[in-house]
Amino acid sequence: MSLHDQENFITEIHPFEKLTQYELAIVLKNTDIAYYPKDTLLISSEKISDSFFIIIKGEVNEYNNDELTFTYHTQDTFDADSLIYHKTESKFKVTQDLICYELKKDIFLNLMQENKKFGEFFLKSLSERLQTLKNKEYGSDISSFMFAKVSDLYIHKPCIVPISTSIEDAVKQSMAMNTSTIIVQKEGTYGVVTDSVLKEELLLSKRRLDFPIGNIAKFPFISVKKDDFLFSVLLIIVKHAIKRVGIIEDGELIGFIKQADILSYFSNHSHIIAMKITRATSIEELMYASKEMNKTIKLLYSKSLKTEYIAQMVAELNAKIYTKLFDFIFPKELQKKSALLVMGSEGRDEQIIKTDQDNALIIDNTEEPEKFYPYAKLFTEHLISFGFPKCDGNIMVNNPYWCKTEKEFENQIDLWSHGSSMEDYMNLAIFFDAKCVAGDCNLFTPLENHIFKKIIKQDVFLAYFAKATLTFKTPIGIFSSLEETIDIKKGGIFAIVQGVRSLSLENNITENRTIERIKKLANLKILEEELAKELIEVYGVLSRLRLQTHIHKLKEGKKIDNLIHVSSLSKIERDMLKDSFIIVNKFKKFISHHFHIDELG
Repeated sequence: MSLHDQENFITEIHPFEKLTQYELAIVLKNTDIAYYPKDTLLISSEKISDSFFIIIKGEVNEYNNDELTFTYHTQDTFDADSLIYHKTESKFKVTQDLICYELKKDIFLNLMQENKKFGEFFLKSLSERLQTLKNKEYGSDISSFMFAKVSDLYIHKPCIVPISTSIEDAVKQSMAMNTSTIIVQKEGTYGVVTDSVLKEELLLSKRRLDFPIGNIAKFPFISVKKDDFLFSVLLIIVKHAIKRVGIIEDGELIGFIKQADILSYFSNHSHIIAMKITRATSIEELMYASKEMNKTIKLLYSKSLKTEYIAQMVAELNAKIYTKLFDFIFPKELQKKSALLVMGSEGRDEQIIKTDQDNALIIDNTEEPEKFYPYAKLFTEHLISFGFPKCDGNIMVNNPYWCKTEKEFENQIDLWSHGSSMEDYMNLAIFFDAKCVAGDCNLFTPLENHIFKKIIKQDVFLAYFAKATLTFKTPIGIFSSLEETIDIKKGGIFAIVQGVRSLSLENNITENRTIERIKKLANLKILEEELAKELIEVYGVLSRLRLQTHIHKLKEGKKIDNLIHVSSLSKIERDMLKDSFIIVNKFKKFISHHFHIDELG
């Protein structure tokens, strides 16, 4: 390998691209090429190396307490920690004949001191290192709107009038301020009267001009803070189907922003789908709106929006679809006597590309479930036609097991909580993630409370419930060949979701989203702050890589699954996966210890 090739090889490895040309010349001058045969022990607690290793060819495994924790391949580096701290608890063993560069210890440590960006990378925690790698891989594509705040937009001055003001006086004040939006103040709260409301009240309802404006105002006027992120405001607009939001600063309303202002800033397609859903007058129109969802997902992904935010937007739109379809299919009298739930990843607001559907119908105890079956069957059939794939486990409202009375679900929870099969544990897990999207949601609340009541002090049940976290092996050493494939859900996502779900069930945490559950567990000191940060970072990385794969398969017309081909990943993405799987394994050990899983028969 020529000196030029050597330089190119090394500068492709993060963070060596941070070195100056002078520093890089020092690296090249003080780097030797070495060969080690298979089974060579390179580093251990008794054998601290005096070199920093950069792999040219071959494979090295890292073990901790004889357990494989990491596999290193071409362009991977190790072991900065043993050079920095002059100690290690790990063993590094050659598993395929190794050809590598060796950078002298004193040169490496001196570069860390002289070049802050270079040195910081090796001193960071795993979660910080993941963030750095993620920023390097995706950061240049991140759109400014991801960080945009309400204050970045033009805030329209408000026309605020007391509740007792007459319609005539309020309109005159609004005209003087050149606005068609009138804000009505009432005991510290605000309502809104728009141009369309005025037309309806004056022309259709024949209101007198001296009629109090407060009597026709809509309360409350949904408002946000001036320093809120703009994307969260877009979510509110989509959820509530509104055209303006108030802006609060120091507890006072200082103005408002319009839907059009936000949409022109984002230039995305989600509001169009939201309007199509809201205005749909037939099931066919609703189906067309649903099938446009992937277009919005691709657009948001192309803007490098955080996967968590894309998932929230999709969840809001899907909830509107469920609600509208429920309204189309179920008679009004049955809607009032039932509650439609979405469960699993949909209930957690974490499904982006439609991969399946998990839903249930709770029926009022005074009703016969058989009355609902024909409509439930029709509901499922239409969802499938909308692009929601059929659930392989048949967890859908057309299955009587998931379409029954509140009392029957209560009895079912009792059976699940005393069950001994994996099916019982997973059914409870799916139901625990549920949220109500249509009908009488008051039917669901008692069942949520009943779950926690049944689980209190059931340590053995919780241990078996949590044991599912360990179901799939973490693919630590999977990167030895670019021909390998990884099931990213089984390899990492499921372990985080199920482990966090188990801790949340144990600690009466009612939040549904995995990241919100992690934050709550950290606040309760159930999870150490650093582990919580790592899990949030890893969950974001794994979710993004899964979405990236789903979108590529959509474009290629392939079946959507969770398999990722290692060859499709960049070097940095492979590094992120490796670091992520280390943290997943760490979390699995925590779950095993916390719930005493090793003590189960």
